[in-house]
Amino acid sequence: MNCVNLFLLAIALFMASCSGNSYKVNGVSNANANMDENTTFGFASQVDKRLNPDPLFSNDLVLKSEIRDAVTHEMESRGFTKDKSSPDLVVNFRVFEEATQIQGLEGLGDNYWADTEIVDVDNPETVNLKEGSLMIHIVDRNTGKLIWQGYASGLMDGEVFGKDKNKITEAVSMVFDTYNQRADNL
Repeated sequence: MNCVNLFLLAIALFMASCSGNSYKVNGVSNANANMDENTTFGFASQVDKRLNPDPLFSNDLVLKSEIRDAVTHEMESRGFTKDKSSPDLVVNFRVFEEATQIQGLEGLGDNYWADTEIVDVDNPETVNLKEGSLMIHIVDRNTGKLIWQGYASGLMDGEVFGKDKNKITEAVSMVFDTYNQRADNL
């Protein structure tokens, strides 16, 4: 890790410690995935669907739009270009209204990935999520391999998912602090 990256990481950790939130954030990259040639991204078809049929997942369209905007900002700040028609990377996310356990891609719902977005997970990890959690996945579209997943837990505001735009942006940013890939090799 060079000095600039170390400095930026220290600033991010300092800002996270000062923000007063109690988010639990984690991200895991697939060590077997080749990420060197990926320069574009797009969203999974599920992101634009109006409703998730399972009550475990949030159906708030404004919330989904704000998360999509925050993810777009994070990807573009890492040098990736948005491509709706044929992206290298496919991004997907879910907001969990209730506590749940995810192992690999189990527990994400039947319509999380479309048939053309089928993914393969090497060494599936088990993640226990609290109610009000955000989980983000990035898949290599050409191989169908999951290359990264990240999540933030503790986004509840009382008994509902915290929908303050600044907090959503902050949570997405903190999750993406665990994604160490860039398209522009800076």
